Amino acid sequence: MSQHAGRGAAAFPAEKETSLPLKSLLFRAYGVRSGTVRGLILKLARLLDGGELRAELRSDLLRRIFKHYHDVEIGKYSHGGCFVPGQFSRYTKIGAYCSIARSAVGLTRDHPLKFKSTHGLFFNPKVGFVDVEKVEFVPLEIANDVWIGHNTTILPGTRTIGNGAVIGAGAVVNRAVPPYAVVVGNPARVVKFRFSADVIARLEAEAWWTRDLDDLQADKHSFTTPLESGYE
Repeated sequence: MSQHAGRGAAAFPAEKETSLPLKSLLFRAYGVRSGTVRGLILKLARLLDGGELRAELRSDLLRRIFKHYHDVEIGKYSHGGCFVPGQFSRYTKIGAYCSIARSAVGLTRDHPLKFKSTHGLFFNPKVGFVDVEKVEFVPLEIANDVWIGHNTTILPGTRTIGNGAVIGAGAVVNRAVPPYAVVVGNPARVVKFRFSADVIARLEAEAWWTRDLDDLQADKHSFTTPLESGYE
């Protein structure tokens, strides 16, 4: 947005109608199972929406591609490793306003410990030896305003990460993370909560992440200063 834009200007410009046919073509072309082709399409999708970060924050095309072809649902304004194919497994749902390191990994299926072999040949049809999935995926839901740090690994069976949670760099998460908890280590453990229980309850009730960025303009001050003293 131009520095000369007025205070009421939209945070992001409206999608250009002229780009819609091209975006539709790119969406269909992504169905080609070629890493090279898909990588090129993702680059073009980012260029169409203003570059890597800007596109990840706002691109409907990127979100359609990841939901349809990778079974990863990504909410508005979330960005980072969720837009790297394969970093987050199938049946992952990510809320709005999440900040995810590009090196973070979210896994929704494990190798079988009770089969004769743990090798993917014997449970993953993509490898070409079996015809159907032999190990179920466990859906992962990452809520809103979650910060996931560098080299984080979210293991299968971690069904939920709550609103406002922070996953420290290098953490290995193997269980649910409560809202606004800060977790670190291997295995990850809660070391503190970002706010008091009362403030957390108010934030959960407010659910500000359901609003578009433009709607938050009038309340910008509360997002750019320490919160606790203003809520208590």
